[in-house]
Amino acid sequence: MIMTVRRVESAGDLKTFLRLPWKIYSNDRNWVPPLLWDFSRKLDKSHNPYFQHAEAEYFLAFRGDEAVGRITAQKDKNYEAHWKEKVGHFGFFECADDPAAAQALLEAGCAWLKGKGCIKAQGPFNPNVNDECGLLIAGFDTPPMFLMTHNPPYYQKLLEGQGFAKAMDLLAYRLDAVAEAPPDVAKYAETIRHKEGITVRQWDLGRFEREMELFREVYNSAWERNWGMVKLTDAELKAHTVELRTLVWPELAFFAEIEGKVMGASLSLPNYNEVIIKLNGRIFPLGALRIGLARLRKSLKSCRVFALGVKQEYRRSGVGAVFYYDTLMAAKRLGLQWGEMSWILENNVAMNKAIQHMGGRVYKTYRIFEKAL
Repeated sequence: MIMTVRRVESAGDLKTFLRLPWKIYSNDRNWVPPLLWDFSRKLDKSHNPYFQHAEAEYFLAFRGDEAVGRITAQKDKNYEAHWKEKVGHFGFFECADDPAAAQALLEAGCAWLKGKGCIKAQGPFNPNVNDECGLLIAGFDTPPMFLMTHNPPYYQKLLEGQGFAKAMDLLAYRLDAVAEAPPDVAKYAETIRHKEGITVRQWDLGRFEREMELFREVYNSAWERNWGMVKLTDAELKAHTVELRTLVWPELAFFAEIEGKVMGASLSLPNYNEVIIKLNGRIFPLGALRIGLARLRKSLKSCRVFALGVKQEYRRSGVGAVFYYDTLMAAKRLGLQWGEMSWILENNVAMNKAIQHMGGRVYKTYRIFEKAL
């Protein structure tokens, strides 16, 4: 049958775009269906603040009348301004094991990006580096952690078959919370904690807007030179504040401060995917889960170290070790069995060495692909 690609233009097209993964993953027990409320709002250009500095087009591939794939193409002016590169992104890629469908989708996305002046395409980004990103290339035997991606193994072949190659690998480490911290780490963390003027505290959920502003201050400094980084805007910070307010457990969120100034931040999130995987994409906001999960709190067995960073001027302070140690101790008290640290850039030598010293092992690898246009 004839392969065609068309832009998402109608409500029916959008519904097909949203629902396509249920067809792709019908036999994959490790897939976590997205909550359709949150997923649809992420794609809503009038709602998602990402689109205040980016433009995008959505595409569907059909073999005959049957939808067999989807993709987005997006151009982010904030990324271009930060990196001085004409790089466009693609994302939300889902496709049957059909090279012709992948070719049609990727050609459509790349043509759109090229028409916008981009000279390179990178992805997948859903829709940018501050959200879910990366194609899983190793570690398919377990479900993804909260806010991480999952896909069939054949996706790598589909992308490489269209000339896409590795741009960067993102690593996910598994750490057992039941294990003891290495003695030298525990001792070092206590030494740093008692240095004059340094305070490590939990987030104050009663002042959550202020805490999120401090978190952005750390993020925009600590990650400024990291590959692919794009700073959070005021509107994005506000949106993340609304999304995270009901999801953060204060026992797993820390700030380090010295003389009233924030040095670094650590934020781990419970693995809500342990519950979401059972919901089959039901249409209600992610934040509403927190109400029900308050009663299920003791049933959750894992968490994800979502972000851990120290501002540039305090990189040699050692407070990162305190964050590692305090998070491990908190996980033990909460009855959590293990945690994931993700994602970590493969070229972040210091961070990778530190996690490995804590006993972490890489158990999933995600890849960002790229292609010259």
